[in-house]
Amino acid sequence: MTITQLRYIVALDQFKSFAKAAEHCLVAQPTLSLQIQKVEQELGFELFDRKKNPVITTKLGKAVVDQAKNTLKEADKLFEIAGQWKDEPAGSISIGIIPTVSNYLIPSIYQSLQTEFSKVNFRISELPTLTILEKLESEEIDLGILATPLKIPNIVEHPLYYEPFVVYYPKDAKEKSSSVSMKHIEKYPLLVLGEEHCFRHQSLKICNRNSLAKIESGSVETLKRMVDMGIGVTLLPKLSVNTTSDRVVPFSSPEPAREISLVYKKGFYKTRILKKLTSLILGVIPNEYHSKEKFKIIGVSLNQD
Repeated sequence: MTITQLRYIVALDQFKSFAKAAEHCLVAQPTLSLQIQKVEQELGFELFDRKKNPVITTKLGKAVVDQAKNTLKEADKLFEIAGQWKDEPAGSISIGIIPTVSNYLIPSIYQSLQTEFSKVNFRISELPTLTILEKLESEEIDLGILATPLKIPNIVEHPLYYEPFVVYYPKDAKEKSSSVSMKHIEKYPLLVLGEEHCFRHQSLKICNRNSLAKIESGSVETLKRMVDMGIGVTLLPKLSVNTTSDRVVPFSSPEPAREISLVYKKGFYKTRILKKLTSLILGVIPNEYHSKEKFKIIGVSLNQD
């Protein structure tokens, strides 16, 4: 059996669907199904119960999947070792990134990922914080890009940069000034993201509001449209907005900010990719955000996120 076949087996165990597993592996569904059948014929027993919907991994199949994961991990280590002797890293890496970072970071680095990591198979998913942590623990993804500090056992945090919060005002707001304090925005309804977003809870902390905001949304763009309609104000990540707009106002010093980090499970070994990815990200983030000295870092509440 081949490394590719093992990847197909692991994907089907993960997604419980031939269609979704094939999509994840970037192959046609008949190809994935045929290759898994070949492995079953070689082993002499079924790995999956195809009569069930979703597909169920058999008892013997679970043992094979566990070993396949270990084998794939060791194979990836070989690619990592081989990469030490080449000009560019190789192998594969999967990344989970929170939506309030991905909306500006991924467009900024995508072209460079294609050119500087041409030998690396990247898979990037936009996910909330808790889902990223769960997938890191189960080793479904390799890296997370999210707000920290988290201080979770078995998870390593690699701080990248520090991003200030800004206030986004309606067009005709009269209380605006060159910088914001609580008295400037307390008269407005606060619009925030939904429960699954850590940015929501950080916003509530900054504004000293313990109760639910007037409107919650799953999208930053929706919040901005609601503000455009004059319904209230919202807090936004500074790097996601046009700071020359008179509707985007910074907080008074020290500015509240969030720490954005690369996080991974202890034992992570794709260090060459990690190092170059770190350099690539920092290359598109202004130098003034590389240090936390002038900011007030707002923590993350996992019990609410």
